Amino acid sequence: MKLSVPFATALSACALLIGCAQQGSEPQQDPATSDSPDQSASEGRTPTARDSAEVPHTRPFSRETLYALLAAEIAGSRQQFDIALSNYIQQAHETRDPQVAARATHIARFLSAENAVLDAALLWVEVAPEDTEAQLNAALALVRTGRLQEAFELSRRLQEKGEHTLFQNIAASAADSTDTQREQLIEGYKTLLERYPEHKELLVGTGLLLQQHGDLEPALGYAERALGHHPDDAAATILKATVLNEMDRSDEALRAIVSALEENPDSTRLRLQYARLLTQHDLERAQEQFEVLVQQEPDDPDLRLSLGIVALERGDTDTAQQSFEALLDSGEHISTANYYLGQIAENEGREEDALLYYLQVEPGSDFLQATLNILDIFLQRGELEAANDHMNRLRNRFPDRAADLYLLQARTLLQHGHDQAAEHILGIALDSHPTHSDLRYTRGMLYAEQGRIEAMERDLRELLKYDPQNANALNALGYTLADQTDRYEEALGLIEQALALEPEEPAILDSMGWVLYKMGQPEEALPYLEDAMAAYPDQEIAAHLGEVLWVLGERERAREVWREGLENDPDSKLIPATKKRLKVNE
Repeated sequence: MKLSVPFATALSACALLIGCAQQGSEPQQDPATSDSPDQSASEGRTPTARDSAEVPHTRPFSRETLYALLAAEIAGSRQQFDIALSNYIQQAHETRDPQVAARATHIARFLSAENAVLDAALLWVEVAPEDTEAQLNAALALVRTGRLQEAFELSRRLQEKGEHTLFQNIAASAADSTDTQREQLIEGYKTLLERYPEHKELLVGTGLLLQQHGDLEPALGYAERALGHHPDDAAATILKATVLNEMDRSDEALRAIVSALEENPDSTRLRLQYARLLTQHDLERAQEQFEVLVQQEPDDPDLRLSLGIVALERGDTDTAQQSFEALLDSGEHISTANYYLGQIAENEGREEDALLYYLQVEPGSDFLQATLNILDIFLQRGELEAANDHMNRLRNRFPDRAADLYLLQARTLLQHGHDQAAEHILGIALDSHPTHSDLRYTRGMLYAEQGRIEAMERDLRELLKYDPQNANALNALGYTLADQTDRYEEALGLIEQALALEPEEPAILDSMGWVLYKMGQPEEALPYLEDAMAAYPDQEIAAHLGEVLWVLGERERAREVWREGLENDPDSKLIPATKKRLKVNE
């Protein structure tokens, strides 16, 4: 149900609102007594706030209010929407008139001004508590701002009057709620289901909430209940399929969607869910479904983008390129389309074309990756100066993202072996962002790799002054002191702090095992290293665990661990060096 309206409609003639108003400064009347009673009385019912939106009434606004509303209309006609909205919000609060509050709500919704929508909608429902449109607008605004329990209460009131509800929207929006908040909603849904046991939105909503909560069997039960009462409902079918898929019953999930599609082949929602499920199992069939969807909805940019991404993943670059170019032609998803077209060009060796595409990616989800790809192209071609010039231009253009851009540049330079240039960039970055933890940590790690332990320690100690709970810094400093010095007690204290912050982090478990081993406690070290290896079989952890096992006399296990480490990282230099130092004979 769409509640947003074109701005011309939202700002229809001010005369409709105040044409019958009398100029002057008479005291305002209560909205409940100011409606024209003629129509309501002739129908034998009590006038409601809804009537105020249908029948102009003789509301005696002040001169100041009249002027402010007229100014809002003029501002709207001139596309000065911020002035129009501001005036309507202000006058809605000053007059507490349902029509003004309603219009303020619609304008705010048209402008996607969510805070203003919530403000105006809550006022509207306050001054017209029985108006179902006011309740629905307020419930939507509450959902969009995460106030789900309040939205539920308004939907409950709407349900009692037999009006449209938002129970399914509320449940779908609860994915980021806390467990306690979700449990409260589940309890409310179940209680209401006792009164309305066949209510489709309540059944599907309860299933969604349980699915988010990890209670998959009960969630599936509610989906089945909904389908029992409403066998053709797309939302219930989609819930059933997604839950089955999460339960690793993907064949059943696909069959449920296919069966529903056979009954309703024109359902975009069902086909989209089918295509999404297929992306996890069969990309070729997924692409076929997205192609059907694009034929059904040729103006939907999201479907065309999905088709392009799936086709690109399959290696069907022709279809992918056509999809992304169509998005550019339509002016939709421009940055994302340019990013993927850049990928296609780069994969085909058309570096100049790739650069042109990547350079048109604006800040957003693909911006940093596009920037990284630009740097890679420049650095692979040995054009260090061009790479640095590009990053300087980006920082001038987007100064609020300068720190992230410095970090990206430094890390990319390090990956390409330009350590001196990276150190220079990090120094410049830290001059302007001295308390940026990632920048200082990156430089500290560069110093550690270069064996400049004192410089590394200075950076990490400085970082810990303003970010004392930084587990990475605590662990890195502690491990380096344990590995490169004999300051074991100091190292142990730092690693213990890191482990308390992140007790399951494999790198920190490895550090704890290593410092205990260095302190002459291999038996105590062993379980930490075993846990680290089980969680993340890294070649460095394998080297450490193998050494401890070797020292403890478990020679065959040590060899097995080293073999596993080399299988995971055949280029490891640490494992052969460890075996050589221990004089291990193959």
